[in-house]
Amino acid sequence: MEAPHQLMSGDAHRNGEFVGIIIDGNIESLTGNFVYLEESNRAVAVHSAAIIEALRKLYDATALAAELEGK
Repeated sequence: MEAPHQLMSGDAHRNGEFVGIIIDGNIESLTGNFVYLEESNRAVAVHSAAIIEALRKLYDATALAAELEGK
């Protein structure tokens, strides 16, 4: 049985600033909001700089990239 798809969620560093989006994880990471097990929880995240770069270079969405950067 395939694991259910997770919704994307934001990733922040200790100061609460956005640093990326978590796009995938293993079945053990589904309970990560309540119980974190270092031995088994895994997730894949994309850094915010890569998201901005993709918006500019791949999707020609420079206005959106600028808005996300606060420009």
